[in-house]
Formats: sequence, structure tokens, C-alpha cells
Amino acid sequence: MKTSTIFTTLATVLPAFASNSFGGLAIHSGSPIHLSAINANANSFYLNKPTSSYCPNTTVSSCPDGKYTYFTPGNTTLSLAVEVPGGQRVYVAQDGSLGYTIPHGSVGGNQTVSYTGFGLKDSGIHLQYLDADFVAVPVGQGVYKVYAAAVEETPKNGTSFAFRVQGVNATFGAWEY
Repeated sequence: MKTSTIFTTLATVLPAFASNSFGGLAIHSGSPIHLSAINANANSFYLNKPTSSYCPNTTVSSCPDGKYTYFTPGNTTLSLAVEVPGGQRVYVAQDGSLGYTIPHGSVGGNQTVSYTGFGLKDSGIHLQYLDADFVAVPVGQGVYKVYAAAVEETPKNGTSFAFRVQGVNATFGAWEY
């Protein structure tokens, strides 16, 4: 059973963020990415690549499962739903790719990134960046990297998709991603 199928079964639609944390599914009917979970892995977001998370067992008594990627909304910002002090913020890089900071908010390097521009549409069930959807660009063996369609530099060889917000019954998805 695909991770996205399990995720869909467990999740419910989050009306206008009644709960604070949510996951995401790619919606593009008839495409190979339809209903794929949006997962954090190596400071980027992917479809059909598992979530990568970390728990410092020696310093923390217990950590969330870390199997799924959960987000927390801001006014026009987006963060990962993590326990690590300082959190992890989601951003759009200059090349249009969706990424996230290392713990405590740092991007690293001299990247130009945007932390603002995220918003909910369609009664809070679709996440967009600058009022546009997202693009899944193939990176090999059925895996797709997530880009913001609104960015001029976003690769043109991808599949557009809507980011469907799925409410979850958890405050945190991981200690850190």
C-alpha cells in the first residue's frame, strides 16, 4: 500500500486550520504523482521519496514517529511541525525549489530565499505560493522534486499539481527533518 494511501486514510481535510498541523498530497488526476505525499528529505521536498527525520535519542526522552511530513501555517509563512527548538522554516529558493531550513532557522550558504508568500485557497484546503500551485520535476526512478510554479526559474519539464492540505491529529511530525 502506498504511503499516500495510508496517509489519505488517516487524515481528514483541515477546514481553515482548525488544527495546527497538516500534511500534504499532490493532486493531479491521471498523472503518476496523483495522491503522492509531499515529504521532507535532505532540506528539499519530494514526491515518492520517503520522509527523512532525526531524533536525538540521547538527549530527548521520546520523539514523534517521524514517518510523515507535517507542516504548521503562519500568516504568509510555512514551517515544519517539529519539536526542535527554533523550528524549521519552509522557503522557496531562487531556482523555485521548495526547501526548509536546518534546525534553528538557518538556510546555510549564500542562497537567496523567500519565506513569505504562502497562503491557503479554496476554503483552506489548498496551499499555494504567490497564488499559484506547484510543479513536480522528475529527478529519477519515479521521484519528483517540488517547485513553486510562480517562480520564473522553475524547470519547465515538470507536472503541475495542487497541494492538498490534509489535517492530522498530531502537533509534531518529527523532532527535526
